[in-house]
Formats: sequence, C-alpha cells, structure tokens
Amino acid sequence: MSTKSSRNLQYKDFFDPVDGEKSAGEGGDEENGSVEAEGEPEEFEEEEEEINEDQEEMAESKTGQAAKGVHKKVTFDLSDGSDRDELAVSTGAKKPGETKSAFEKRQEKLNAQIQQLEKSALEQKPWQLLGEVTAQKRPENSLLEEDLLFDHAVWDDVVRKEKPKEEIFEYKKRLTLDHEKSKLSLTEVYEQQYLKQTEQKSEVEENVQHAEIQKFMDSLFLKLDALSNFQFTPKPPVPEVKVVSNLPSISMEEVAPVNISDATLLAPEEVKEKSRAGDVQGDLEKTETDKKRERRRKKKVKRLRLRAKAAHQRVLEKLNVKLSSNQVKEKNAEKVRKLTQEGKAMLLKDEGKDKTLRSSKAFFSQLQDQVKAELKGAKIGAKKQNKHRELSASKLKL
Repeated sequence: MSTKSSRNLQYKDFFDPVDGEKSAGEGGDEENGSVEAEGEPEEFEEEEEEINEDQEEMAESKTGQAAKGVHKKVTFDLSDGSDRDELAVSTGAKKPGETKSAFEKRQEKLNAQIQQLEKSALEQKPWQLLGEVTAQKRPENSLLEEDLLFDHAVWDDVVRKEKPKEEIFEYKKRLTLDHEKSKLSLTEVYEQQYLKQTEQKSEVEENVQHAEIQKFMDSLFLKLDALSNFQFTPKPPVPEVKVVSNLPSISMEEVAPVNISDATLLAPEEVKEKSRAGDVQGDLEKTETDKKRERRRKKKVKRLRLRAKAAHQRVLEKLNVKLSSNQVKEKNAEKVRKLTQEGKAMLLKDEGKDKTLRSSKAFFSQLQDQVKAELKGAKIGAKKQNKHRELSASKLKL
C-alpha cells in the first residue's frame, strides 16, 4: 500500500467534518481538486490514481469512525434561530433532526410496547382464547382454518394368534370332566377342599418311589462326602414337623385374659335367640294390643291342652282301663268343678259345722247363710230356663 504524498494532503485528512459544513466542504474539495488537476503535469497522472484509491479507503474508514462517535459529539448552532432553540429546550420539545441518546430510544420503545400491551388487553379476544366455544360463538367455517389435535377412534386389528406352549405339568393340573354321577356327597367335597386349604397339600402328589430313591441318594452322597473330605460335613437340615392350628385369626389375636371363659364373652343374642314377637317387654311397656295378643296366645295354649286331655280321656273310656284311686278322685273333682261352673250344682262349704254353736247369734247367722245360698241357686236356675226359652222362641222365627 503506497503512502499519500504531503503535496496532496487536505483539511479533512486531519480533522473530522462538521455537520453543517459537510456539503460545503465536499463541494470545495471537488473544485480545488479540479483546479489542482489542471495545473499538475501529465507525468504525475499514474501517481494521482493511486493516491485517489488510498483516499477513498481512508475516507471509508473515517466515515465508520465518525458514525460511532456521533453520539459523543456536542454540536453548536450559532445561527439566528438561537431564541427558538432556547424556547424548545425550556418546553422539553426536540427538533426533528436532532439525534437521541440510547436511553431515550429505549424509553420510547418501552412506552410503545406498554401501549401495545394495554391496547391488546382491552381489545376483544379471539375465539381461540375464549375456552370452550360452541359453533354459535365462532365464525362460520373458522374451525377448518385451525390445526387441531384430537383422538381418532381406530378399529382394533385382529389379535395375532400364537400356538399355546404346552407343559407336562399343565396336563396334571387340568380338571378332567367326568360325566358319571359323583359318589361323594356335597359335604364330603367341601370337606376335601377345606383340608386342602388348611393342610396346604401340594396338588401334584409326590411319587413314593421317587422319594425313596432321593432318600437313598442323600445317604450315599453323605457317606461319599465323608470319605472324600478331610473335615466332617454335618448332615443337611431336615424340614421339621409343621404344626397347623386351624383356629380363626381373631382367636389368635384376642386381647382378652386367658382365665375368662367364652361363655362370659357371649352376647345376649348368642345366649338366647330372639322370639318372633320381638324384644321381651315388661308389664308397663306393653301396649293394649300386646296384652290382647298375649291373652289370646294363653287361651289358645290352654284350649289345645284341654282338647288333648279330653281326647286322652275318651281313649281310656273306650279301652275300659281301670283307674287308680288317685285318678278316680281327680276325675270326680273335675266333674264337680264343671258342674259348679255351669251352675247345675253348688258346693257347700263345711266351715264352722264342726264347731259347736255356743251362742244363738252364731246359730241364726249360719241359718241365714244357708237360706241365701238356696235362694241364689234358685235364681240362677230360673234365669237359665228363661234363656233357653228365649233361644227356642228365636229359632222358630222366620
């Protein structure tokens, strides 16, 4: 790269151009260059071309530096419009051609962004942002313009069939269908199932011969180990007898003391079952219907007992069975009781007959009682006769 000769150096090569004098300086430079070009001899033409190229490169580099240093420069305008500038500074307004600092530009962008956000917040939202929207709330055919994600109900493919892997022990576990009638009862079947569950027996029964062979092999290997080893190897552990207690878990985990019997822990319903009538009630708790129900039940039991007794008595009379003295007395007493109830006979009491009447008052009082009893019996007989007459007359009525 060739250096520029001192003959062609200008003012702009040493100082930055002023904003107001840019256009004028550029025009003056062109005129001066043209004048100098006319006065120079022809022998320096090639040198001038090289110098011009160097000037262009330097001008480009300087313009880049000038653009970076624009923000740091302070310009002064000493024209007649200084009064207007002072007024603009006092009011806070800026000239249209004045450069702004980086902070002012950031503030303007931030204010514009805030205004845009406030405007979008106050405006009506599109239907895509309104949540669940029906066809009436969105424009017609607007759903066709959107890219939506939804599930498709796809028909299931045919399940691939695989050949089942048959194992030897699977055949033994299968239940064989027997069409013959079972010789076991249902209780015996349930008993066998219960025993299988409690005793935890394996479904595959072990072969007896296999077990015997295994036992012989274990004893043989034990002897061979003793011969081939310098140290004694103990016998392998044999499974101990397992005790199975067929008790419910609640009895195993009960917190009650041992000395308390099960009878004391029973509930009242477990001791005595409830009757069909309901809970046992006292005399004061019974209502009128309860009392009538109990009375009917007692009369029914008594009636059945009397019927059974009468049927037994008729059987004995047909068989002509001889009765004992006590049975005869009971029979006679029963007849007397029936006659007195029906009013056909009256039982006379022997109270005071054995006693000697020491006064006339006692004699006449006893006589009066006897007369009253006779009169009472006569009245009862007359009433019964009248009753029979009325009944007979009523039968004749049509």
